[in-house]
Amino acid sequence: MLSYIIRRLGGALAVLFGISIVTFILAYAVPSDPARMIAGPKASLATIMAIRHQLGLDQPMYVQYVRYIWRLLHLNLGMSYVYNLPVTTLIAQRFWPTASLALSAWIAELVIGIPLGIYTARRARRIGDYIVSILALVGISLLIPWLGIVLLYWFGFKIPIFPLGGTGGITHLILPALTYGITGAAAYTRLLKSSMLEVLRQDYVRTARAKGAAESRVVNRHVIRNALIPVITYGGIDVGYLLGGVVLLEVTFNWNGLGILAYNAISESDIPVIMGTVLLTALLVVLFNLLVDIVYVFVDPRIRYS
Repeated sequence: MLSYIIRRLGGALAVLFGISIVTFILAYAVPSDPARMIAGPKASLATIMAIRHQLGLDQPMYVQYVRYIWRLLHLNLGMSYVYNLPVTTLIAQRFWPTASLALSAWIAELVIGIPLGIYTARRARRIGDYIVSILALVGISLLIPWLGIVLLYWFGFKIPIFPLGGTGGITHLILPALTYGITGAAAYTRLLKSSMLEVLRQDYVRTARAKGAAESRVVNRHVIRNALIPVITYGGIDVGYLLGGVVLLEVTFNWNGLGILAYNAISESDIPVIMGTVLLTALLVVLFNLLVDIVYVFVDPRIRYS
């Protein structure tokens, strides 16, 4: 297992290196001048050129990239062009709001999606299965901004139970988490249902039933545990994506996290912040995929890495 983890971490470094190259090229391919945006529309050409020289933007692209990688090796993500603060400081300030929102949204997905997936698998081709399947199709088709605005209107304005957006405590988390939970739970429901139906056709399940085991014991001990593997795979990717910053969710609820930071950085050509948020998102996705592979061994003892 240790050698497997080391190999995966080595592969992760190669992936991050490739992502850094692609992101750097795309960021500089955008037809905008960060120096002009910093100086303002009425700045003189001399001022703009001085800012370009100060930021190193007058150097060839490959020189700028090598300098960026050298700073990155020293855990230095550079300075934000707009905020004039270290990118690491900006990310550290926004990471916990995004982490709390992501965790709440993920829990909401699981709380809604997994019980419904078990329910539909145990009642396949019955009226309850059809109703839940239709609701899941509706949920997965809903747009996050639309559903978020509807929930804000009813439960923040008409029935003022929750705040009208903003970053804060538990009450601020409920509506955005519920919004993402409703739209994202459908994927867990359909995935778990499909996986459980496949496991229910296995020989060892029929053997357990033939021995007289109660249906609840068969489902809870033999079926769900084996059916969770694809759900765990999807969950690892989902959490990595969420921690990277759900832009639509954060913009809809005015949540001051990494998503809004990246969104503003793109519109303002703040290249160091763009690079920092993209690399962080990629790192989180890679680490959670590795964590998922490790969890497989505990969920299914038959899985071994050699």
